Amino acid sequence: MNETANLKLLGLFLQCSYKLKTREKKRGQGRLLVLLQDNGPLTQKDLIVRTGRKSSTLSEQLEGMEKDGFITRKKDPKDKRNVCIELTQLGQEAALCTKAGRSNYADELFEMLTDNQKQLLIIELEQLVKAWGVPLDESEYGGDQTK
Repeated sequence: MNETANLKLLGLFLQCSYKLKTREKKRGQGRLLVLLQDNGPLTQKDLIVRTGRKSSTLSEQLEGMEKDGFITRKKDPKDKRNVCIELTQLGQEAALCTKAGRSNYADELFEMLTDNQKQLLIIELEQLVKAWGVPLDESEYGGDQTK
């Protein structure tokens, strides 16, 4: 039963992942926008730590965001080796749209669950995230809802 249950869980997670990926085409960019709006200017190193992304992947995303006019990159006045990433006005607006879209999408995805079912699912998923060592900035998704 355990092997069968594990495979069933894997299949369900893959289906959930597919649902999320097909909806949020630029999820990585949206996540960066929200992190920058919520925390103010951050260094590229800070973003790597908070997102768990590789430096090259993050650099590529930031380059695209800069070309789109969402961010500016400047040398950190305190340490010239670091680059500070800051949202432009266009980036601030995009972050607000991302947050609103994320909230609406979350409501749509989980509206069929009762409040109790949501709390139980949160507890179970938090255990998995912790056990798997997945970096998660809880403030990005509304903080710790189980307390």
